[in-house]
Amino acid sequence: MSATRLEASLVTTVLNDREGCVVFFERMDAQTAQPAEIVIVDGGSTDGTWEFLLERQAERGPAVRLLQEKGCNVARGRNLAIDLARFDLIVSTDVGCEWDREWFAELARPLVDDPDCEAVMGSWAVRTGDLATVWAKVEFALLDAPKMRAEKDSLASSRAIAYRKTLWERIGGYPEDLTLAADDVVFGILLHAKTKSVAAAATPRCFWERLTTLRRFAKESRRNGLGVGEAGIWLNYGVLVGGRLAAEMTLPVFGLLLAAVEWLVWRRVPVAGTVCLGIGLLLIAARIARLRPAMRRFAASGGSGAFWRVTVFEYAVKYAGVMGYWNGYLTGGRRCAETRSRLRAAGVPKW
Repeated sequence: MSATRLEASLVTTVLNDREGCVVFFERMDAQTAQPAEIVIVDGGSTDGTWEFLLERQAERGPAVRLLQEKGCNVARGRNLAIDLARFDLIVSTDVGCEWDREWFAELARPLVDDPDCEAVMGSWAVRTGDLATVWAKVEFALLDAPKMRAEKDSLASSRAIAYRKTLWERIGGYPEDLTLAADDVVFGILLHAKTKSVAAAATPRCFWERLTTLRRFAKESRRNGLGVGEAGIWLNYGVLVGGRLAAEMTLPVFGLLLAAVEWLVWRRVPVAGTVCLGIGLLLIAARIARLRPAMRRFAASGGSGAFWRVTVFEYAVKYAGVMGYWNGYLTGGRRCAETRSRLRAAGVPKW
């Protein structure tokens, strides 16, 4: 039985992921509904990705449209792809994911069937079979099987979202002044500010393959924090999460030093130092208590060293995210003024 062809453009970006592109075309060829065209923007690949894409374009003709702009960030790549698209119905994803056969149809169908619908929030999930390393398994346990089951008001990732090109134009596109990440977060916030005609595809059909090393997880967290900070939103994250993390990392050491000064120099009972030390240790103990379920999940999956692995992952990723956030927040006022202005004009609060 031949697949249904929908008058829609499937858009994505790529940089140095030839293997991911091979999987992408294989999975899209297996979809029960096919896009009228696939539009891909390459950010300047040097690993053979661009040459592979040119081969696919030569085979498929106008069904594959390509553009390469060396050095463009993801947001600009998405905007270029959408601008190049010939159809009003846009379905967006990321190379490097996997998709089941109903993914495209479920995202596109609400827009096809309802002319008043302007966007569809898609779902995604991480599968246990895709966890290649112990650190990926730690994250899986910590986040309790990371996934998003989309609702109408969800901030869908651009790995699984559909919308009309006219809505993208009304929003003003993805924010290109953000350095590395959070462009889809900002786009999602502005999308909901511009329209209420939104549907949801609640079943996860897009599967996100996760990272392999603790260093890469921390780098991802820092990058995500940087983008949100540059946008000047979620200040409560920087203050509350950052403040508590700072207290846990400094109060015990400060308390010990202060207690030593009180006892050895000032010749008195180290009350203040003991209080600081106690508060710091209580905060750490409370965090570890909250991590206990994740430790049990990790151990139940066959992982060893659950206590130290989960704890190290938690602190490393949180620290990287907070540092990235404040770096972005403090520098974004100048570099990302346009994005902040768009968010304020839409009534989006900093907190």
